[in-house]
Amino acid sequence: MSDRVSVILPTYNRADLISDTLDSLLKQTRPIDEILVLDDGSTDATAQRVAAFGDKVRYHRKENGGKAAALNLALTMIEGNCVWICDDDDLVLPDACEQLMQALETDPELEFCAGLHEDFFTDPKSGEIIRKAPGYSKASRPDEIFSDALDGCHIFQPGLIVRKSLYDQVGPFDESLTRSQDYQMLLRLTRQGVGRVLPQTVFLHREHQGTRGSAKERFSIEESNKKWIKYHRQIIMPLLADLSDDELVPARIWNDPEHAETRARSAMIRKGSVFGRHVLWDEALEAWCAIDPAFGDTLSDYEIQLIRISTSYGLGCAPLLESADIKQKVQQLKTSSSLGRQVVRQLGRSMYWRIKAAAKEGNIRDLVQVGKFILASR
Repeated sequence: MSDRVSVILPTYNRADLISDTLDSLLKQTRPIDEILVLDDGSTDATAQRVAAFGDKVRYHRKENGGKAAALNLALTMIEGNCVWICDDDDLVLPDACEQLMQALETDPELEFCAGLHEDFFTDPKSGEIIRKAPGYSKASRPDEIFSDALDGCHIFQPGLIVRKSLYDQVGPFDESLTRSQDYQMLLRLTRQGVGRVLPQTVFLHREHQGTRGSAKERFSIEESNKKWIKYHRQIIMPLLADLSDDELVPARIWNDPEHAETRARSAMIRKGSVFGRHVLWDEALEAWCAIDPAFGDTLSDYEIQLIRISTSYGLGCAPLLESADIKQKVQQLKTSSSLGRQVVRQLGRSMYWRIKAAAKEGNIRDLVQVGKFILASR
């Protein structure tokens, strides 16, 4: 039986944008077998916009309950064996389906295939689409897709086609999450399944002001930072508690004889790095403090990289710079052992680019805060 691609397009009050998304889906060089728009209780003209596409698009409306509930319902309604979930405001490039499905059809062992994305916005005066580099995107090696996903959501759903059988294995979307449910599902898919990330861009991710979540919990972009931290804590804490050391460290490191004596230490450093990336600095410092000195006190290049990327998210440094309790724990780590001193020193070095950025922007407050942290880390 040949593969059939079903697109699921969950939507809520995107009447002004959904037509462009549907147009991009219908212009694919590899025709899509089914497009299901799952309307999560829109109160605008979404239904009329979708109706204009006639029988090219299936439309189903449900009572508002959030994106996760809409996706779970849609997964029970589609007929294809390959699932492509797209957002109602993004644009897929014409050969996206062809590129992703070619990989899946060439290698039956693959359970998902992803591509890269670029961010874009529409110039309000000219209407021109302005493309820009994304915040975090990476053409991961096959054995590092899950590991890279631990650092952040580098694969977005419009750039990902998944075999329905894998969705069945990992279970439904978590309906308790009104944000980051896509990210939690990505972690489950990439942990369980065999996949590939293509090096080419397959869709454009729209940047705009707007609201997210169910109607009961709508929030604007200005509130997103607090929501991001809240829901990522809910996702990351139980996941890291469940992971084995060999899941934390990529196979190329874990299986390398040169890392045999330090791989358990690398796993602990990795755990702390992931905590830091998700602004869980108490947990990050606890993980690093718990490393057994018997593992040695000379950091590998891989471990140095892990520590340095722990501060590279935009939100990831605020507690290090502002919380008296966190800063005290950093100093405790520094004085705990030779290894602790090295970890803190690398944290300080990871801040150098922030000094340059603060100086360039003339941000005296950040310049002082970051400078003090770097000096204290030495």
